[in-house]
Amino acid sequence: MAAYKPVIACDSGGPVETIKNEVVGFLCNPTPQEFSLSMAKLIQEPQMAKKMGENARHHVMESFSTKIFGQHLNRLLAYVARGKED
Repeated sequence: MAAYKPVIACDSGGPVETIKNEVVGFLCNPTPQEFSLSMAKLIQEPQMAKKMGENARHHVMESFSTKIFGQHLNRLLAYVARGKED
């Protein structure tokens, strides 16, 4: 996603939490048919694929950059520290 590319991933586990279906790529059942249909959509609609790639890059920078990670970590540490003071 960081490379401006849409993603095709299984609709379970970690991808469900990180991939916005039909916005940054596709979440699908783990079957060859589902994956091939998603690939075909991206090939047949290059403008959609380009837009999904742009959305994917934005999503990564907004949600998973080192700056954002640091902010989340700081909040968590502050929360933990407050809990221990009570």
